[in-house]
Amino acid sequence: MFNQMNKNLLFYIVVAALALFAVEFVFVRSDVWIWLLVWGGVIYLSWRYYYRPQGRIAFWVGCVALAITIMDTMFFRLIIAAIIFVTVLYFYQHKTNIKPEQKELQFGDEPIQQEDVLFSNQWFGKQTTGDSPYQWQDINYQTLAGETVINLNKTVLPKGEPIIVMRHLLGSIKIIVPYDVEVSIHHSVMIGSVNFFGYGDDQLTNRTVHYQTANYQTANQRIKIYTSMLAGKIEVKRG
Repeated sequence: MFNQMNKNLLFYIVVAALALFAVEFVFVRSDVWIWLLVWGGVIYLSWRYYYRPQGRIAFWVGCVALAITIMDTMFFRLIIAAIIFVTVLYFYQHKTNIKPEQKELQFGDEPIQQEDVLFSNQWFGKQTTGDSPYQWQDINYQTLAGETVINLNKTVLPKGEPIIVMRHLLGSIKIIVPYDVEVSIHHSVMIGSVNFFGYGDDQLTNRTVHYQTANYQTANQRIKIYTSMLAGKIEVKRG
């Protein structure tokens, strides 16, 4: 699971965690800053005199006190709860192969046909269209954390305006577009980056952006993309 998250994603997660950490200290428990500075100062000064017995004692006392101060915050408890929650979901998803039987409900006489989907909702992991040709279907799914790769060169886009809708809490998205297809993208992110054919921003913060290629409105082959993320990056490129 974790080897699929690149360095940029890890950076976004760390920034988001530090932001939540700062919010708690500033608006909820401002006195914690004082103790962090006190014990941080003790650790720094005692480290300079670590060769002395008194320095070693003061250093480890400062480390223990600093750890207790951090563990006493609500932020730390939320992080532990999140780690336990994600771990349980990970093992449940990978150890359980039996899927519950879905009940089909019918409320009228109108004939309905259920189609397969390219991507399905999942907690985390990687989803990709692969290297083999596939039949196009509009995409609409969401995931907790993971990576999505969509290669439009392996399918035939229908006429009109096919749509891709993706919602990620954490992750990365890569979409490879043929040279004869025009693109419009609406992207919303709290912390992340966007690369739209080489144009975009590496440091988006609580932004919604809309990009489209120059000939999008008049093109016969075009696709519309809607994406949203808490933290992560999206790349749209030709290939």
